Amino acid sequence: MKKFLLLAVTAILAAVMFPSDCAAQKKSKKELKAEAKAAADSIAALNALVDAKLDNSVEMTFKYTDHNFGTMEQGSDVSFNFEFVNTGKGDLIINNVATSCGCTTPEWTHQPVPSKTRGAVKVKYDSNRIGNFSKTITVYSNASNSPVVLTIRGNITVKQN
Repeated sequence: MKKFLLLAVTAILAAVMFPSDCAAQKKSKKELKAEAKAAADSIAALNALVDAKLDNSVEMTFKYTDHNFGTMEQGSDVSFNFEFVNTGKGDLIINNVATSCGCTTPEWTHQPVPSKTRGAVKVKYDSNRIGNFSKTITVYSNASNSPVVLTIRGNITVKQN
C-alpha cells in the first residue's frame, strides 16, 4: 500500500513538474519551486500517514503453539490455555477460533486485548474418544500474523477401574 501511495504521489509530482500545455510551461522558476515543495510536502504527509498506520500494527505472539498432553485416561480433563501477548501497538481483536473437528472446543476473550497485555485461547478436547489424536485450532484476528495455527496432540486410553 505504501508503494501504491508513493507511486500515486510521484505521478502527481511529475504532472506538476512537467505540464503539457504551453501556458503552464510559462510558469516562473519560483512558481515551479513552490509547486514542487507542495508536492514534496504531500509525499511527506502521506509517508507519515502510512508510517502511523504501520506503527499501530497488531501482532499476536504465543508462548507455545503446540501442546502434547501425553497419555491420559478416558474422562480426564484434557484442556490447555495457549497464552499470548499482544506485542503490537494497537488493540488485538480475535475474530474467530476454528477447530479441525467437533471434538475440540475453544474459548477465548471476545474483548479487545490492549498492547503489551496477555490473553489466552483455552482449548478442550473430548477425552471420551479413545486413541491418539492431533487437532489444529486456527485463531483469526486483526493481527498482522493472522491466522495463527495451534496444535494439540495426545493419546487417550481406556479408563482402568
